[in-house]
Amino acid sequence: MPQPNATLEDLEAILQQRTGCPICHYGRQSGHKYLDGVMYESVNDYGLRMKLAQNMGFCAYHSQEMLTFPGAKLGAAIIEQAMLKEALRRIERQTPRGRLQLSFRKKSSSHASTGECPVCAQQRVSEERAIQELLKHWDARWLTGLQGAGGLCFAHLMQALPQAPEAVARALLTLHNTLWQDVIARLEEFIRKQDYRFRDETIAAEESEASRRAIAILTGEPAALTDLDKP
Repeated sequence: MPQPNATLEDLEAILQQRTGCPICHYGRQSGHKYLDGVMYESVNDYGLRMKLAQNMGFCAYHSQEMLTFPGAKLGAAIIEQAMLKEALRRIERQTPRGRLQLSFRKKSSSHASTGECPVCAQQRVSEERAIQELLKHWDARWLTGLQGAGGLCFAHLMQALPQAPEAVARALLTLHNTLWQDVIARLEEFIRKQDYRFRDETIAAEESEASRRAIAILTGEPAALTDLDKP
């Protein structure tokens, strides 16, 4: 059997300390460490600066995250100054024809980005590695840990299932069917108690929070800058 590694140790710690999809938490933790290294060691790295210029910097969340590191305002200033200069260069290059072409680009992006945020890319790779390691070392202990945490989010479960051995896939499906049916039942109770006929019934905390839990299952664990110092 392969020996435990740092990824598995981090996953185990997350399962012991946090609720919600551990793959989401692991990816965000990995991205946080990566950005920490960038801020203290690589803000003047030419290759990174060129990559950031191509993407017009980090995404909105990771751009804000830069400012949470102690003493990192200088690094953030260096990066954002370079990105603003790049933004001006792009504006100055626009001709009437260029502006017309720009208007036909996808409207979903808040800026002219040509690639993935480097920290988001790091998180995605880390999440893929975490899923692979979890499946490679799967045993009853991980099943128990996932049950206590509330399971994987929908996206990471769908990512894990095609890679899982048949027995593991069945165990994951059974677990998440049980967990999600419980959330559905709590949502149903919350909805029922909104009816004027049942408004005298106490709404349990689990029922009140069921919508928040359902959103986390369907969209991934929410990212909050105030949460970044947690394991």
